[in-house]
Amino acid sequence: MQRLKAEEHAYLSGSVLKTLAQNRITTILEFLQEDVGKLSTLSKLTLPQVLDIRNAILNKYAAPLIKLGSLKLDTLDKRKCLNTGILSLDTATGGGIPIGYITELCGLADSGKTQLCLQLAINSVKNSESSVLYIDTKGDFSAVRVQKILDACGYSHKEMALIMIKIKIVHVWTMEELLDFLKKLKNQTVYIENLVLVIIDSLPSLMFQYLGDDNKVGLSLLNTFVNYARYLGKHFNLAFICVNIQTRWVDQENADLEDDGEQATSYMKETHYKEKRNRCLGKYWQTIPMMVLFIDKQERNSNDGSSHICLNINLINNSQLSDRSSNACNVTLNNFGVT
Repeated sequence: MQRLKAEEHAYLSGSVLKTLAQNRITTILEFLQEDVGKLSTLSKLTLPQVLDIRNAILNKYAAPLIKLGSLKLDTLDKRKCLNTGILSLDTATGGGIPIGYITELCGLADSGKTQLCLQLAINSVKNSESSVLYIDTKGDFSAVRVQKILDACGYSHKEMALIMIKIKIVHVWTMEELLDFLKKLKNQTVYIENLVLVIIDSLPSLMFQYLGDDNKVGLSLLNTFVNYARYLGKHFNLAFICVNIQTRWVDQENADLEDDGEQATSYMKETHYKEKRNRCLGKYWQTIPMMVLFIDKQERNSNDGSSHICLNINLINNSQLSDRSSNACNVTLNNFGVT
């Protein structure tokens, strides 16, 4: 095994290497396998600095990556995607939700994120032996809503029961509880038969308490979650959907307007408002999801004068393996769910 040397990164000073060696961390492999929080505590480096060292080592020694942008979209066949059961969304995503990766579902409050999650859970288990793990962090999972969707689609009570029993609900209230449960899934002390999809609704609900955390505890927990999710996705062929919240900010800008008159010149102010929307969970999270689905709920009028709710979904492939590309589709929200 190759020894950890100062040449690997500027942060690996002599004192840092000595401290790590005293704690039996002398090789590159031992450094990469150690918990980042422990490394930060031992070396007195900040968590971002430790992560920067890890990334530099991985970039240097990892196998070369193939850009997905150079591959045809056809290579993402059905075996690598989980079909959503919504035709327009499957078309926009090139086959469905990527298996083995994290997909983010993002939107403003009351934009239809949970409604789409419920529909994806239903579509993933109906007419199949598959099961879905729905991790509810807000306590608002609605079995009644699921039942109403199935009833509107004409399912019998027996068929409803068979579908709903394959949607496994778990309630967690802290990041520690979530990580503990994912660890049990990894170690298979908790086993869910024919699991294909994990939905976490929502991740910011568990992270809000760490906003402005100077000790970077929240960043460490989020990084651990990402590692678990990626491991489970790759080793158990799971698709991960994480619901994120979008915040809206309106900035006021004043522009000077000149009033030309015969006697004098005066200046007036014209106010402009610019809307900005941001994804929660911070800068670290921004490039983590393989795919980001931005949801915007709109009310539209039909030709007969009636109105219906439409969800506009803008899709961004935000992977480090591919160039940024986008697509979009529209779906309808009604008594039959999201179609």
